[in-house]
Amino acid sequence: MKIHYLVTSLENGGAEFAMPPILQTLRRYGCEVQVTACEPRDMKAAARLDAAGIPYTVMFNRKCNKLIYTAAFIKKLRQDRPDVIWTSLSAATLVGQISGKVLGIPVVSWKHSATVKTYTYLLRRMTQLWIADSFEVDQFLQNKMSIPANKIVTWPLYYCDTSDHILSYWDGSRPLRLGSMGRLREQKNYALLIDAIYLFSQRRPDLISRLQVDIAGDGPLKEILSQKVKSYGLENIIIFKGYCENTPAFLKTLDIYIQPSVFEGMCLAAHEAMAMGLPVIATPVGELAFSITDHETGFLLTDNIENDIVKSLEEIFAQPELISQYGTKAREFVANKFSEHAFDLAGKDVVNHIRKMILNN
Repeated sequence: MKIHYLVTSLENGGAEFAMPPILQTLRRYGCEVQVTACEPRDMKAAARLDAAGIPYTVMFNRKCNKLIYTAAFIKKLRQDRPDVIWTSLSAATLVGQISGKVLGIPVVSWKHSATVKTYTYLLRRMTQLWIADSFEVDQFLQNKMSIPANKIVTWPLYYCDTSDHILSYWDGSRPLRLGSMGRLREQKNYALLIDAIYLFSQRRPDLISRLQVDIAGDGPLKEILSQKVKSYGLENIIIFKGYCENTPAFLKTLDIYIQPSVFEGMCLAAHEAMAMGLPVIATPVGELAFSITDHETGFLLTDNIENDIVKSLEEIFAQPELISQYGTKAREFVANKFSEHAFDLAGKDVVNHIRKMILNN
């Protein structure tokens, strides 16, 4: 089975970073896969493809109109016609759907979050099989996008790497290291996190000097967020670390991970933090709603997010032993639910569904 895998870009992001294990699994089950990106953006995901020995092409060296992408992709497909077009992310899905319609090629599309662009919703029937990257997204496809359950297969993007983890937990004797990883965009809600840390500093001036907050990532909001930190006088508390090349190394510098996102799908970074043995403070969005059990594997921000963050920090400072208790349970949870074997079986199931879809077409 020949698959042409189309992704919007090769920038820093969970959907892009998960491509190597996804593509390797598809190949393991007999698929010939060709990878194309519409545009480059920051190309952070390219290094992972290179390391995995997966070739790829980028159609344009800059952002272009989607119709230009579509014309170029149709030309590419006519030269080397696949059995299936597989799309990842909204712009690529639009391009793939139109191309598939024009050429009569079935389309398989990832859905990575419980949110949808208008054009994705309107053209949703042009995708013959949707792949949800988490249970939450599966439910979103059914309930909000009206996709029949038999047109959806779930394949979590993440599997747990158990080769490394935290060995020494915070005991309250040094500053608490709180951290997060993500692109500096509205989705990650870092402006609200900064507000919450400021609120904590006002309510607990006795504790703020014992807190360090590291945010690893880059993006268009960097200057705005930096100015916000400066306006609150928190430059020595909240540090922007820039883009992180080594996720495990960054996570090992932390005591607890925080993800106050507006929306997510699988959220790789938070699950990688759990695999490292870190408890997680997070909003119940995407798969995090199922992975974070409040006061067992971390803290859920379910009411007023700012106040909930402050309360969580106060509780941790009052009971340092919670870090090791929740962190250990978090690691056990992801190791059991998101094993490499489970990832492989889910991929095999997806391949079988696609083969049946092709036969039915």
